[in-house]
Amino acid sequence: MSIRYILGRSGSGKTNLCLDEIRSQLKAEPQGPPLVLLVPDQATFQAEHALVSTPGLGGTIRAQVLSFRRLAFRVMQEAGGAARVQIDDSGKKMLLYELLHKHADELRQFGNMSDQSGFIDNLYRMYSEFRRYCISPARFESYVQTAEHREEPGVSELPAAKLHDMLLLYKRFEERLSGQYMDSEHLLTKTAEMLSESEYARGARIWIDGFYGFIPQELQVVGEWMRCAPQVTVSLCIDRDYSYSDSLDELDLFHPTARTLVRLKELAAGLNVPEEPPVLLQHRGRPHRFGRSPMLSHLERNFEYRSGKPYQGGGQAGRHEIVLAAAVNRRAEAEGTAREIVRLVRDEGCRWRDIAVMVRNMESYDDLLEVTFRDFGIPYFLDRKRSVLHHPVAELVRSALEVALGRWHNDAVFRCVKTDLLFPLQADTDGADAAKERDRLRDAMCRLENYVLAAGIQGYRWTEPRKWTYRVGSALDDVQQGNAASDEAFLDEMDRMRSIVVGPLSALEKALKDADTVLDMTVALYRFLESADVPAKLERWSLDSMEAGKPEQAREHTQVWGSVVDLLDQIVEMLGDESLSLERFAGIVESGLESVRIGLVPPSLDQVLVGTMDRTRSGSVRHCFVLGANDGVIPARPQENGVLTEPERDRLIAAGLELVEGSRRKLLDESFLIYMALTAASDSLTVCYPLADEEGKSLIPSEIVKRLKTMFPSVKERLLLIDPPSGPDAAEAGGDPYEYAVHPDRALSHLAVQLRHWIKGAPISDVWWDVYNWYCTRPEWRDKLYRTLKSLVYTNREEPLPESVSRELYGEMLRASVSRMERYVACPFSQFASHGLRLSERRVYRLDAPDIGQLFHAALSRVAAELQGEGEDWGALTAEQCYERASKAVDELAPRLQGEILLSSKRYGYIARKLKRIVGRASIVLGIHARRGLFVPIGLEVGFGPGEPLPPLEFTLDNGCRMEIVGRIDRVDRADSEKGVLLRVIDYKSSSTSLRLAEVFYGMSLQMLTYLDVVITHAERWVGVSSIPAGVLYFHVHNPLLVRKNALNAEEAEEQMLKRFKMKGLVLEDAETVRLMDDSFRERNGHSQLIPVALKADGGFYKSSSVVSEPQWDRLRYYVRGMITSIGTEITNGNVDIRPFRMGTKFACAFCPYKPVCQFEPLFEGNEYKKLNRIEKEAVWQAIDQAVNET
Repeated sequence: MSIRYILGRSGSGKTNLCLDEIRSQLKAEPQGPPLVLLVPDQATFQAEHALVSTPGLGGTIRAQVLSFRRLAFRVMQEAGGAARVQIDDSGKKMLLYELLHKHADELRQFGNMSDQSGFIDNLYRMYSEFRRYCISPARFESYVQTAEHREEPGVSELPAAKLHDMLLLYKRFEERLSGQYMDSEHLLTKTAEMLSESEYARGARIWIDGFYGFIPQELQVVGEWMRCAPQVTVSLCIDRDYSYSDSLDELDLFHPTARTLVRLKELAAGLNVPEEPPVLLQHRGRPHRFGRSPMLSHLERNFEYRSGKPYQGGGQAGRHEIVLAAAVNRRAEAEGTAREIVRLVRDEGCRWRDIAVMVRNMESYDDLLEVTFRDFGIPYFLDRKRSVLHHPVAELVRSALEVALGRWHNDAVFRCVKTDLLFPLQADTDGADAAKERDRLRDAMCRLENYVLAAGIQGYRWTEPRKWTYRVGSALDDVQQGNAASDEAFLDEMDRMRSIVVGPLSALEKALKDADTVLDMTVALYRFLESADVPAKLERWSLDSMEAGKPEQAREHTQVWGSVVDLLDQIVEMLGDESLSLERFAGIVESGLESVRIGLVPPSLDQVLVGTMDRTRSGSVRHCFVLGANDGVIPARPQENGVLTEPERDRLIAAGLELVEGSRRKLLDESFLIYMALTAASDSLTVCYPLADEEGKSLIPSEIVKRLKTMFPSVKERLLLIDPPSGPDAAEAGGDPYEYAVHPDRALSHLAVQLRHWIKGAPISDVWWDVYNWYCTRPEWRDKLYRTLKSLVYTNREEPLPESVSRELYGEMLRASVSRMERYVACPFSQFASHGLRLSERRVYRLDAPDIGQLFHAALSRVAAELQGEGEDWGALTAEQCYERASKAVDELAPRLQGEILLSSKRYGYIARKLKRIVGRASIVLGIHARRGLFVPIGLEVGFGPGEPLPPLEFTLDNGCRMEIVGRIDRVDRADSEKGVLLRVIDYKSSSTSLRLAEVFYGMSLQMLTYLDVVITHAERWVGVSSIPAGVLYFHVHNPLLVRKNALNAEEAEEQMLKRFKMKGLVLEDAETVRLMDDSFRERNGHSQLIPVALKADGGFYKSSSVVSEPQWDRLRYYVRGMITSIGTEITNGNVDIRPFRMGTKFACAFCPYKPVCQFEPLFEGNEYKKLNRIEKEAVWQAIDQAVNET
């Protein structure tokens, strides 16, 4: 037995020497004793490939490439122990979750932390660290007992409560694992114990390569191998030899590997293992890797010196050994890297496998690099383990348990549905028919979701035995005849879709509730997955992915099922006999799924490797790209996010417990990781950094960039842009335009940007005309080119509908409401979307403002109608009687509102009581109106149109079409005066509303004047005599809060309330009419509390009064009719322009639901607001008079 070291700097040929020695042994003695190359787990694939691809070697059974984990299984297969139950990280985290809950009452600090995000992970990492560093519960307990008796300063750094909880949980955790299970930590300990019993291990020659350091458990294995194997060779990246008595410079670049070498020598000396002379790979010239790259060789030799000796030599002509690049953001960084990778493969004959991309923080780049490389057609392998939480199987398990736990909450139910795993298996057969069936089921499930949300179905209603017949309506009595919701066939389809969902989920719910133990629950969950044919569906998905050329996705589908089954097995093994609540069981499963990771073998030999500096072993690559070289990223700042704080960790280390180094040592070791990444490639190194993040915040380059600039002053930094620059200085601004023409899809998007610049008059490079001609000469690209060119002249503007389309859409007779006219004025496209295309937002079972408004209308109309029917005077009612009648009206209307929404819950019951108080308060004020005035209601909810009490307003439009204006008037009042019969229109509003003449002029507020026109036009037919317009008024239905510093008496309270309820609108400019509306205004200096008028002593009206003379009423009616005619003509002419109005701060898009459809954006060419100016009252009348006179 002996130990030998191969020592050398990066690129000196250590790995090649190990492989050459193994190859020599294989050629000399193919059937000899085992030859083992021990490498990190993530490097096994590359090492195996390097070994088996040796020319002339053929195959071999003598040599094996192993990681510590694979070695452990190999030894236990021979010496015993492989049959013990395997527990992985997921199983141990689930066990910790259960222990935290089980011992919550005994814990002093951790008792309420089991559900805190990340706590289980942090606790698990701490205990794994204890076990890997051979800190047993007994040893930790000894430290705790000692710490409790210490009185020196610093003990507070490890609080007694935390120490108590850490020890308690660690002891229980180890008790549950020891003796029964085999996990990754036990695996190494057991391997060290059994290595000497393995004939395979005793006779093997060992080469250990690619490690920077070893944890104590791994050192135990290496020590045992030193003791029983004929020879152990360890290669380390280091600049010189050390003896175990040498002191180490903590600032030395090679401190991590020097520390490892010293520990190995200490171990060998303690075991009396003889040490062979070390092999020192020192090159007087260039290291083995950099034979053709003098600049990279200079970088490797001088990286450790802070001053950075400037490079004096010259590189090979045409070669860029070192490239520095600044990118405008990470996307530009990724795309610039992709362009260069494609160029290397296309122009320099590289293979994809000759290229590696290194980052320090994978979370910032993984998704971005995946999308970018896919766009550029670059085959890649992302060296990371992937979470399964995104996979449909994991989502099905989580959401199904949530359904059982949360009493069929809709979100959980439809999360199950959207995994597609509840669909019948026959929907996943081969062929186009299978795809059509899947699409049909998805569409049907979408309709089911819409129906459920609109009808307010949730909870127990999912599982009720009777057929669903729930009404879907937006407000009172609105079930929309002929809609699918009321159609029998539609309801049958909803029941069929419901059965697909409810069948397996209700069976799971019942089985879980009947379960006595965790074993029963786990079996129920597994049977649920089996009943849904999840394994067969995943197999089908895997085959489909392979056929689609997505091998990684195919392997993912295959691995996920095995991972989920392993998870369930581990739950049974550890907790099978326990009796837990369903909530705790679901928490355990959730914790397990969160920790499941799947590692994929590279699906191809020829692909770009993407990895992190600390994990990835790049092997023999020619070109390396280091991305994200920003301050705080490279070198990385250690994050303190574990159970132990940094001072607490230092305290434990000072007490003699060996642990992972603290933040300071990690920060110092960053230099070694950076050195290894920068010296990984043999031909070229590219270091990039973004200038800004995704939010536009500036980023600072790393100190590494500054050092490289100092070492290589001749290297000019490049700028990476997302799009190629244009103009005469394009080459200087962002490189050669040819660099952007590397992939047809990406080049087409760049071409579009360049042509847009050209259209605006900016010069562009001739390269882009060559690119344009390339697409023109290739038929397969002509359609895409045409669409691209079309986009260059795109304006977000809708052309008018052809006359034939408009007639087919609207007909020769347009029947419309006034609100539709107002919508058109606000934005023509909005009218087209709502009434032409009949688009509407998804209905949701909730009480919205329009529903409340309709309830107010209906309740007040019902109160008035009952009073009319009983011959009662509203003004004679007391406040209590008003509240009683309002409450009764709301109670009668509640079952008809939104599918009984006011009766559906206690919350809505509370809202119903508030609505009763609001209607009651409004009734009281309307009673005061009745006492003070002589106007009485003669019509409530008066409809006008076909089949209604009043006929519609009819118009013949300029284009020959006819139009009818229909609608419903809340309330019409009548009073008899010396001039004749007066009629006024009142509209109940749930929000404060005013009638502004400027809005009438623009056509934005036509409703009230149109209603008045209807009743005046048809008065003789309706009331038996021609009538005079008395006014149009808005009554705000609300329950104002009266706030005063001092208490109010009854009279003051009534005055304040009436001030809040004062109606707004227009009133006939006539003192008698005003008196008929409020005969008490003279008692208040001519100021009315009920209507917006104030009379002077001389009988004239104040300027602030909202009054209109009889001639003005006539002009208003005439003007409104002309406006409606004009609007109707434009609608039937097919005008669907996207042109919303804007008046001051008010604009049409504020509450428009169709903005995602029209995509209106003022920055787009062709998109602009229809700006309306505010006009004074006198100017409005002048404009109206002018318009009337012109017609």
